[in-house]
Amino acid sequence: MWHHASIRGIVCNLTYTGVLRCGESRSQELPHLQIISPELFEAAQHIRTSRANSAEQERHIPLNTRGNSLLAGNVYCGHCGARLSLTTNGKAYPCKEDPNRVVKRVRYVCYGKTRKQTDCDGQTGYTAHILDGIIDKLVRQIFERMKAIPQSDIVNIRYREKMEERKSLLHSVRAEYSKAAADLETLKGEVIKTIRGESTFSKELLSSLIAEAEAKCQELQENMEKAQAAYDEGKTVLASLNAQYDDIISWAEMYDTASLEAKKMIVNCLIRRVEVYRGYKLHIDFNIDFTQFSLGLDIVEIAA
Repeated sequence: MWHHASIRGIVCNLTYTGVLRCGESRSQELPHLQIISPELFEAAQHIRTSRANSAEQERHIPLNTRGNSLLAGNVYCGHCGARLSLTTNGKAYPCKEDPNRVVKRVRYVCYGKTRKQTDCDGQTGYTAHILDGIIDKLVRQIFERMKAIPQSDIVNIRYREKMEERKSLLHSVRAEYSKAAADLETLKGEVIKTIRGESTFSKELLSSLIAEAEAKCQELQENMEKAQAAYDEGKTVLASLNAQYDDIISWAEMYDTASLEAKKMIVNCLIRRVEVYRGYKLHIDFNIDFTQFSLGLDIVEIAA
C-alpha cells in the first residue's frame, strides 16, 4: 500500500523530467536522465492543482474517477445553474429467484433544488445511465468524424484560413499606417509654407492637426506591430492545431476499450460544461473549439 503523501511526492518530483535540483537551484534539462517529458509532468501538475480544494469553482478535471457516472463536476442544471450531484438509492424489487433483490438507481440531482437553495423550475433529477448514454453517443460521433478525415485535410486547411485572415489584417493595417504617415508629412510641409507666409492655415490649427495625426500614427503603428506579431506566430498556430488533433485522435483510439475511469478523464478533457434541461435537452461547452477544424461540428444544442 502506498501512502498518498508518497504518491504526491512522486507526481511533483521535477527530477523525473531530467532537471537536477538543489534547494532553489535548478539545472538545465538533461535528456539522458529524463524519465518523463516536461509536457506530461505539467499535465500531471494541472490535474493535481485542479483537484485541490483551493481550485476554481468550475472544475475542468474530475475530482475523482471513482463511481459509475461518466460526468463528474462539470454537469449543471440548465434552469438554475446549480451543480448536479450524483446520488444513489435502492428500491426493493423482490422476485421469485431473489426475494431480497434491491435495484440500485443512480441519478444526477439538482443540488440547488433539493437543498432549496435556488428557485429552480427544472427536474429534480436525471437518470444517470440515460444522460451518460447521450454524452457517450456524442463523444463517439465526434471521434468518428475526426478519424474519418485525414489530418492534412483538417489542420492544414484551417491553418491556411487563419494565416490568410492574419495576412489580410496585416496588409490592411499597413495601408492605413502608410496613409496616416503620408498625411502627417503633408501637414509638416504646411508648417514650412506657414513660416514662408505661403500657407492659409494658422499655426494653432496646424499644431492641432499635427498632434492628432501623430497620435493616429502611433496608434496604427502599435496595431501594425500586433498584427505582425500575430502573423509571425503562424507556426505556433499550426503546432497548436496539430497538438489538439493528436489529442483527439489518441482519445478516440483508446475510448472504446478504456475503463470507465479513463473515459471519465477523456470526457472531462473534451467537455468543459454540460447544462441539462427538462427532457434531457443539453447545452454543451467544449474545451476544444471544433469549429476551427472546419468539420461542421455544430453540436452546441443537443436533444435526447
